[in-house]
Amino acid sequence: MSLPFRSRTIPQCSACIRSYAFAAFDELHIANTGIGQQVRRSSKKKAIVATTVPVRLLKGVKSFGRKGAIVPVSFGRMRNEWFPRRIAEYMTLPEQRALRLKNTTFERDFQYGAEEDLPTLTSTSAQSLASTVGIPTQPFIRRTPELERLSPERSMQLIEIFVPQRLDFYRQPIPAEPEPAAPKRATPSIGTGIAAELFAARAQAEEASKPVKPAAAQAIYGSVSTQNVLDAVKAALATNDESARVGLVEEDVRFIAGPEVVGVEEAGRVVKHVGDFTVEIRVRGGEEGVKRHVRVNAQEV
Repeated sequence: MSLPFRSRTIPQCSACIRSYAFAAFDELHIANTGIGQQVRRSSKKKAIVATTVPVRLLKGVKSFGRKGAIVPVSFGRMRNEWFPRRIAEYMTLPEQRALRLKNTTFERDFQYGAEEDLPTLTSTSAQSLASTVGIPTQPFIRRTPELERLSPERSMQLIEIFVPQRLDFYRQPIPAEPEPAAPKRATPSIGTGIAAELFAARAQAEEASKPVKPAAAQAIYGSVSTQNVLDAVKAALATNDESARVGLVEEDVRFIAGPEVVGVEEAGRVVKHVGDFTVEIRVRGGEEGVKRHVRVNAQEV
C-alpha cells in the first residue's frame, strides 16, 4: 500500500516522518471503523393534527344529536355533505374560544334516534306472542288514582270556613258630570200680611212633600263579574288541600239584586258601579248557598 504523500511533501527529518506516519494511520483507522455503522438522528415528534371540527346542528341527526347540539364532525363530511345540505353550520372562532374557556367537551349522542328503530310492542302483538309461547294473558287496564269526592254539605262547610266575609275589588271610577242647576221660579209679589204668610207656608209644604231623588251610583270603567268573584273564592280555597278540591263554576256564583241594590246588571252576573253588594255561592246538590259581601271600591289614581 502506497502512502498518500507526494514526493515533494515528504519531510527529510525523522521527527517529521514519524508525525506524518501516525497521522496517516489514525485517519485510516477512523475510516475503517465507520464503515457499516448506522447513525441515529434525533427525530422531531409529529404534531397532532385535528381530524374533526366542532359544528352546530341545524336539524336532528341520528346517532349525532338533536337540533342545536354541538358535535365533532370530520372535515370531509362537513364540507361535502352537511354544509351544502344545511344540516349543520360552522362555529365562529369567538364561539370556539368561549367554549374552550368553559372546558366544554364536544361528544356525539349515539343514542339519539336509536329509540325510533326499536320495535313497539302493542297489545295485539303481545297477546299473539303470549299465545304462541303459552302464557295466559289478561287485558291491561291502567288504573288512575281516584280522589274521594266531597259531598255538597262538606263543600259548603269549607266555603264557609275559608272564604272571607267580604271580598274587595278596586276599579277606576268614571267622573260624574255636574247636573245643570234648575232655574229659579219667579215668585209673585204678594205683599205682606196674613195672605203672604199662608202662601209661604203652602210653598214650604209642597217642597217637603216632593220625593227625594236618590243619589246616582258612581259608575266604573269595566266591571266586576261573577268570574272575578269565582277567581277570588278559588284563591281563598286553594290555601287548604281539602278545600282546593271543591268544584265550582261560574254558574254557581251570582249577585243578589233587589230594589234597594243599584248597579247589578245582566241577570246578576255583572256589577258596573261602586258600592256594596251581596253574592251567593251555591254548590250543586246543596240546599242553601253561602252569602258573602262584595265591595267595589273606587281606585285612587
